[in-house]
Amino acid sequence: MELAVFEQLGEKVERLIRAYDELKRENESLTGMLKLKDEEIGKLTTKLDKLGKEKGLAKEKVENILARLEGLIQTA
Repeated sequence: MELAVFEQLGEKVERLIRAYDELKRENESLTGMLKLKDEEIGKLTTKLDKLGKEKGLAKEKVENILARLEGLIQTA
């Protein structure tokens, strides 16, 4: 009877070890995926900042052109 209890306990320990190993692998995989996503977010943030600056420069140029045209129309 005691041997059966130890066998059951051993089986439970083995299941726990397998579950732990599986969770550890999954955690490592998810950590890697998270790192890749963080890098992707960083690149996209940099790109977004660059595009925002370019938009601002384009807007400024268009406003200057419109102001010059308005000045030409008023003097004509």
